[in-house]
Amino acid sequence: MTKTTISALAVLLLAAVAFHQQPARAADIACPAVLQDMAPCLPFLQGGGGSPSGDCCAGVRSLYASADTTAERRATCECLKTAYRQVQAQLSAAQALPDDCGLSLPYVITPDIDCNT
Repeated sequence: MTKTTISALAVLLLAAVAFHQQPARAADIACPAVLQDMAPCLPFLQGGGGSPSGDCCAGVRSLYASADTTAERRATCECLKTAYRQVQAQLSAAQALPDDCGLSLPYVITPDIDCNT
């Protein structure tokens, strides 16, 4: 599994994590950490399974919890968008991932999401 492959999966899912509307501060989240959290989800996102693994959902929840400021959510979103451009993932899987992992998001995951809104 290459970093490029790991990157793509991240985009779709955590464009979702990008927004909670809190005051902005410098982003403490780095792309490698985002991709590490999302790595176990790659098989699911590329169509390799009926449901995400427990490790995948743990990574999704960890990433969601760690992106708790506007700046961190924006940084996470941009990282995931870049990854998505590099790796092929199924949009339907990315859109299903938050719900499959027990997270409810108030927006739809798309590869074109505006990370600044």
